[in-house]
Amino acid sequence: MSKYLVGPFTVSKPTSPEDLKLIQYVFDSSLNGSEIVVQCKNYYLTRGELRSLRPRTWLDDNVLSTMSDAVTLVKKKLKYPVNWYLPISFAENTGDPRKCISFAEKHRIKENYMSDLLCCEKVFVPVFDEERNHFFLYVLQLKTQVVEIWDSFAASIQSDWGDRRLHNLLVSLDALFKDDIDQKYQNVWSFKDFRLERPSNVPQQPNGYDCGVYVIKFMVAPEEVTNPDFVFDSDNERLEVALRLLASDVNSCSDDLASKAEAYCEQRFGNCENLS
Repeated sequence: MSKYLVGPFTVSKPTSPEDLKLIQYVFDSSLNGSEIVVQCKNYYLTRGELRSLRPRTWLDDNVLSTMSDAVTLVKKKLKYPVNWYLPISFAENTGDPRKCISFAEKHRIKENYMSDLLCCEKVFVPVFDEERNHFFLYVLQLKTQVVEIWDSFAASIQSDWGDRRLHNLLVSLDALFKDDIDQKYQNVWSFKDFRLERPSNVPQQPNGYDCGVYVIKFMVAPEEVTNPDFVFDSDNERLEVALRLLASDVNSCSDDLASKAEAYCEQRFGNCENLS
């Protein structure tokens, strides 16, 4: 199989000249690491943070939150988005339901990431496990009242920690949506009554650094990753995440970034069409 060099990535498919210029520019470690290269509504990424997507590198958690922000903005272009994608900071603040309410109000979590509770089908909640130094994902299925744990390193799960974190998360969601639940479900429905499931078909990572990339893939393409024929390729997936963020129309930096990348490549390489 042919391989293609796209910046720091070795991938199985060629990319467009425009995308190649973008990757060359953004992943140049000699350039300003504090330059903002992705700006969504609530989160942004600097070059230094985005460069955590380079191969065999631990992912900066801000990449996860910015991806949640970007996907939410795209989905909200639909009138009633049926899935919610929460930033990782939400799970980090669910240890105490009272503090969670304060955090949610301060950062307008319901307004920015959620919609009508009755219309919601799934909630994707990325989580960082401090004890395992590991990212994983809760998927709340609202119609069936099931919460699934999608973990790319399932063998390492510590049940006590996971049970406590999940309980606090569900209680926090009940508190956050108390008025909606009282009005629309007459107190016969509750997040804390959700049944826990651990799907057996969740792909498992072969290394110690790809968990954050797996979580993003689980959020944006759950049907693809559970297909028996799916094969995770780290460089392919990392490049896809980078381009999804950089070239998205919800990235307010995208036009300026493209111009900078064009000028950078022209100055550095001369013939921009033959970078690879």
